[in-house]
Amino acid sequence: MASPSNLKLTGLDFDELRDNFKNFLSTQEEFTDYDSTGSAFSVLLDVLSYNSHLNAFYLNMVANEMFLDTAISRNSIMSLSKMLGYLPKSRKSSYANVTLSVTPNDNPSNITIAKNTRFKSDINGITFTFVTDQSYSAVANGNSTVTIPNIKLIQGEPLTFRYTANTSDNSIKYKIPNTGVDTDSITVTLQESDENTTQSSYTLATDLLDINSTSNVFFIEPDADDTFQVKFGDGILGRTEKTGNIVIIGYNITNGTLGNGARIFTPVSTVGGYSGASVTTISSSVGGSNEETNDNIRFNAPKHYEVQNRAVTANDYKRIISREYPQAESVIVYGGENADPPQFGKVFIGVKPKSGLAITTSVKDFIRDVLKKYNVGSITPEFVDIDYIYPILTLTVNYDSRFTNKTTSVLRQDVLNSLTSYSTNELQEFSKQLRVSKLTRSIDDTNNSIVGNELSMKLKKSFNPTLNQKLNYTIRFSNPIHHPHAGHMGSITSTEFTILDGENISRSGCKFDDNDGIIRIFRIVDGAKQIVYENQGTVDYDKGEILLSLFNPSAYVGSSLDIIVNPQNQDVQPLREQVVLISESNVNITMNDVSSVRTGLTTVTQTSTTTTTTTSSGTSTSSSTY
Repeated sequence: MASPSNLKLTGLDFDELRDNFKNFLSTQEEFTDYDSTGSAFSVLLDVLSYNSHLNAFYLNMVANEMFLDTAISRNSIMSLSKMLGYLPKSRKSSYANVTLSVTPNDNPSNITIAKNTRFKSDINGITFTFVTDQSYSAVANGNSTVTIPNIKLIQGEPLTFRYTANTSDNSIKYKIPNTGVDTDSITVTLQESDENTTQSSYTLATDLLDINSTSNVFFIEPDADDTFQVKFGDGILGRTEKTGNIVIIGYNITNGTLGNGARIFTPVSTVGGYSGASVTTISSSVGGSNEETNDNIRFNAPKHYEVQNRAVTANDYKRIISREYPQAESVIVYGGENADPPQFGKVFIGVKPKSGLAITTSVKDFIRDVLKKYNVGSITPEFVDIDYIYPILTLTVNYDSRFTNKTTSVLRQDVLNSLTSYSTNELQEFSKQLRVSKLTRSIDDTNNSIVGNELSMKLKKSFNPTLNQKLNYTIRFSNPIHHPHAGHMGSITSTEFTILDGENISRSGCKFDDNDGIIRIFRIVDGAKQIVYENQGTVDYDKGEILLSLFNPSAYVGSSLDIIVNPQNQDVQPLREQVVLISESNVNITMNDVSSVRTGLTTVTQTSTTTTTTTSSGTSTSSSTY
């Protein structure tokens, strides 16, 4: 037989393989009298080609499953992430804070509410189970009503699974058989034996440096089909189990994001042994999340390996916070040396949640506790409030009604939806810049009937000054303010407030304006501008920074005091903890039907206008720097 050196090795699809085999056989002396296109011979070629194609396909798939960035099977992705020391995030239970009121009828000395006391709540017509995260006790005063505040309810169904250890049987796995487990809820207890009920509690191992041969710790590893298994130490890193030990695993099965938004909670049975308990909701359920997606695992696992269980660089902090608090939409971290002014020995953290404008105090405390395990002792983490910049948009949308069957109001709403979509997709994260060219393009692309738009923009900052107290305030727009020449006025204004003038007379209807770098306070009296204070601060037009000196208002209109400026540039670049946010309340849209103009008729062009009142959308803060 001739050498098969002329066989092509690169073509692995069915047709190429078949042609390759046929050409090869045609060159062999043994088959010179055979017709390769004959029925019987053709079937044999098809079988050979098909088998070779399948082998090539499966070998290729096997090779792909060996690497994290090409693996498709979730089991492969979970296994590869384990090699990097990364535990993919499980579902997380939503939680709510409530106050319980219990009225006893047997004159107890105290009332104890057991861990996993059940409550139910309906969300969109679906009933979910919530349980207490721990036991709570309160001193009772006879048969008077006992109120227990700040009780945490977590969504999920608590379950327990038991194994009998046999160290001689390597096939035994302490597998949690259910999916949808919140790994944060896993508890492990080791009972000596069926006869000896002495129990020892084990804690989840988080840092190998803190573990020795006698440490009561357990490990969690991902298993097949989105389940997990519990492992003990080997006698060197952690205490090992012994034959006959009873392994008791407790955990919660949760519904993830479906459990968010519960507002009303009802006890399933007695609370603390008493019926008729009332529940007052402090905060609705939040924090529920689903299993980490394959794409997120591919991204996060290598980053986790880079962090190496420590927080040193800014990116280390970002990775840890994003991993431990999946409800974060965006995270910003910068060292104190980059603060203004510099504050050495500190790291500043800003977290924008996926829902709402700011994280709660409890979330901040949770993140601080998480960072304690990774943080360098000499560095103090501090949270900074998100500094929102609100564009005020005045928009004229030119459209031709002949090219759409939508009404003006529907088309206007579509434009608003486009603005909202742009804000969601292009803004609402730290360091995301507003590009006017992209914004106007998104408006034009709303509907084929829109022929163009005219956009003007101002910027707004909202803050809450302390009333009846002279304080200094810094309002940072971080974008240049319009000031074309010396003596130019009118780049800055504000909403109204009340203040005492130099003669201690209360003056309402006051606003800010600027006079060549000086902030003034004025009010309109009988149609004329009356200056209340000639110098209430300064403006740095280039830095986009306003300094209010000893500002002492007694009241202001609305939920906040808003300062509005004309920016030098239409593109807006936030700085550090700043986020640009477009709110519908800050949008004024005029719909202009140009069909009559485009057809050359003399009829009046139809114009419809939406006017919305500009209101504050900012959040209150105790800081004097904004």
